Amino acid sequence: MKQLWFVVVLVSFLGASSSYADDRSSTEDTRILVTYADPGMSNSARAGPSRPGYNRRSSAYLVSVGVKRAANRIAKDFGLRVIDEWPILPLKLHCMVYSVTGDVPLEQLLDQLRGRPEVESAQRLNQFEVFGSLAADVVDPYSKLQHNFRTLGLAEAHQWSLGAGTSVTIIDTGADLNHPELKTQIKTHVDFADVASGDFITDAHGTAIAGVIAAASNNGVGMIGVAPSTQLTVLKACWYERQDMPAVCDSFTLAKALSHAVDSDTDIINLSIGGPSDPLLGRLVKLALMRGIVVVAAAPANQTAGFPAEIGGVIVVESEQQLGSTDQSHQFPVRAPGDEILVPVPGGGFDYASGSSLSAAHISGVIALLVAEQPGLSRDDVNTLLVDSRPMVGKSVNACRALARLLQRSGCRDDGTVTQSLSESHGQAHDDL
Repeated sequence: MKQLWFVVVLVSFLGASSSYADDRSSTEDTRILVTYADPGMSNSARAGPSRPGYNRRSSAYLVSVGVKRAANRIAKDFGLRVIDEWPILPLKLHCMVYSVTGDVPLEQLLDQLRGRPEVESAQRLNQFEVFGSLAADVVDPYSKLQHNFRTLGLAEAHQWSLGAGTSVTIIDTGADLNHPELKTQIKTHVDFADVASGDFITDAHGTAIAGVIAAASNNGVGMIGVAPSTQLTVLKACWYERQDMPAVCDSFTLAKALSHAVDSDTDIINLSIGGPSDPLLGRLVKLALMRGIVVVAAAPANQTAGFPAEIGGVIVVESEQQLGSTDQSHQFPVRAPGDEILVPVPGGGFDYASGSSLSAAHISGVIALLVAEQPGLSRDDVNTLLVDSRPMVGKSVNACRALARLLQRSGCRDDGTVTQSLSESHGQAHDDL
């Protein structure tokens, strides 16, 4: 069995390849996002999945005549080529992707655009990359199979809550809809990146995140999610241009996915991504927080806060193995296991993966356990329960402790370990793996 390492990085989209699989021919141009206020936009025109490629317009809704004229005028005045467009319904904005064809320096062009009265905002189109590399074989892979459950105290926590009645939205790559651990867990799957095969068989990162959060229990297959009774919505905003390359996503696809999530009835949004600031995405995350959605993000590996870690109110999660073991060596107080975590992989298999992406997924699952027992739990209360559940400073969150405090119960061991194995507590063995 191989060990997969997942790291998610955001870099400026300058001279990078196009966002969609069938539009790789325009690899040298620069793309920007420009938004226009459209106050008459109807919430009934919810954004659906895109069509493949920037060169095919993905919007299928009525744009006001004034906005359409303004967008065309801006394109003509600045020598921009219209690539794609989309409604950002929660913000009542019409979002355009333009290709820059002139010689004006990018920052100068953006400043000029921001000075036009018809333009609501203008920014670079940023690109996210999901990197994965294989490491050495695990000598005794099953010896660490349950360590994240012991650390989180989940066998005991599951006696009180399985996350029933909650919803977690994952914005990532897609997920293998036919994996035995996920086929009953994913209630909605929307593709905002491209038109891929219906089973999303290549989407490894999203499959891993979905499995950590909510892999099915008592199905005789092999692993159990943190909150196996929560319902998952998977919004594909990242894609693989080639199978030997990392997955990528950009400001435009992420904005579409966030817009959909903000307008849904989800309790939690999981963003296992990170990088520099992105104004449009930041506004959408802030709106989600205002609407009472708990937003969970993976901590950046270099500890430099950007999107979404820099946004106040976002619960940022480090791997317990990240940079040491004390608060002084960590920027963020919420930690969870992130090293050698058993995850589902496309095609029905399992493997080990590491990284703060998986730590964030653990916390999204723990929050689902809490919200299931007290719907409407505020973000501040959730954060307090998580931080106070740590057995000591610098250690991982403990789901049993957090639930015990919320429910005013006892029964968790002080060291956060469980009194019985995961297989015993769920009546299933892992020999089928």
